[in-house]
Amino acid sequence: MLIKIEHLEALENEDWQNLPEATFTKGYISSYAKFLDLDPKKVLALYRREYDESKYPQKESLQRDDTKGYLITPSRVRNATFLLAVVGFILYIVVQYSSIFSSPKLEIIQPLDDITVSLPIVEISGRVESQSTVSIEGEFIPVDSGGNFSYQYKLEEGQNIIEIIASKRLSPKTRITRTIRLNK
Repeated sequence: MLIKIEHLEALENEDWQNLPEATFTKGYISSYAKFLDLDPKKVLALYRREYDESKYPQKESLQRDDTKGYLITPSRVRNATFLLAVVGFILYIVVQYSSIFSSPKLEIIQPLDDITVSLPIVEISGRVESQSTVSIEGEFIPVDSGGNFSYQYKLEEGQNIIEIIASKRLSPKTRITRTIRLNK
């Protein structure tokens, strides 16, 4: 028999206040009657005569109250972990996709745009994001591991429009032009 001693004592003393709901009490009485080799139906009939449900207040329900908080269960933890993995994977794909289809950042440090110089050679230097290539007027320029590049460009007499292009694989190109005038 799996009945608490306190409940057995309450049954023996007819202490209905200290017993659980009537449904459980009837189960206890039936089990206890079988244990004592008594007829459970007759013992339950005696209980119904003795116990008047209207005299005793309703016991608090043993069911879980959902308003008190959120219950963490293994299935909820598993589902949350799966959901986080899916969201993480989708974010990873979005970041990779956007990095492939965004043009590389290109910054020209020197020369400034729209200047006049007297020397026939000008140094073009700047920075580009990693894994990008740089070309100046169609000629590819070496880029170091930090993304820096430098190139000596020979100017012609008058106005020179120099086009600097940065590109990455499968990405749109970034174009910057510099206008430099040579006056000897």
